[in-house]
Amino acid sequence: MANFATHTGVAAALGSSLATLLVVSDQLSLPASMALLVFFVAGTLLPDVDVDKARPVRWLFNIFAVIAMLIAIALVQPGLETSTSIWSVSEPQLPGWPVLVAALAAWLITRYPLAWFFQRFTRHRGLCHSLLVGLLWGLGWVYLGLEHLAVDPLLVWLQGVAIFMGFILHLLLDEIYSVDLEGVRLKRSFGTALKIYQKDFLFGSLMALIGVIILIWLLPWPHEMLTWMQLWIR
Repeated sequence: MANFATHTGVAAALGSSLATLLVVSDQLSLPASMALLVFFVAGTLLPDVDVDKARPVRWLFNIFAVIAMLIAIALVQPGLETSTSIWSVSEPQLPGWPVLVAALAAWLITRYPLAWFFQRFTRHRGLCHSLLVGLLWGLGWVYLGLEHLAVDPLLVWLQGVAIFMGFILHLLLDEIYSVDLEGVRLKRSFGTALKIYQKDFLFGSLMALIGVIILIWLLPWPHEMLTWMQLWIR
């Protein structure tokens, strides 16, 4: 299994190259390209979210907590992400404390009870290492970005793809490190990292499949991304 440094190092190198290409070819702005790099690297950490008390888990649940905080703010104060008038003393729309309480509660619940529950009832290289869950992460972010965070449709779809591609990179690196090139043999861990679903956890795999189907049903057709890709290829 590749270690944390290998996963993040390879992801950063590949993601930086792609981000640079997008900027140089004038396909995306620098901030948008850098955001894709962040999502790509984050995607490489996601399969290890089930490792108890590991550094990727702490990083990931800190990120999840921030996202939960942003969603809570958007729900309590719609339009806050696009307007600064709420912070104006002369034009208050809502007291500041409901927003702060919602944000703090969302952060604490996600960072501690949810993280504990997730690590307690998952095992490493289980369902979280399946492509079904990788699709859930990518499509789930697209749904959150479109429905709650008002992210640009093109950018949020590209970010979802970046998450999924980073997720696949992690699985591929784990499989590569399961090959002992010096002894020309396969380690016992070979074949456990890259899989479509978890064979010995069919219920969980079925729930993940249902989640993917529901998200595909709810999400709009990615016209913006497909048009962007066609223009880039030309």
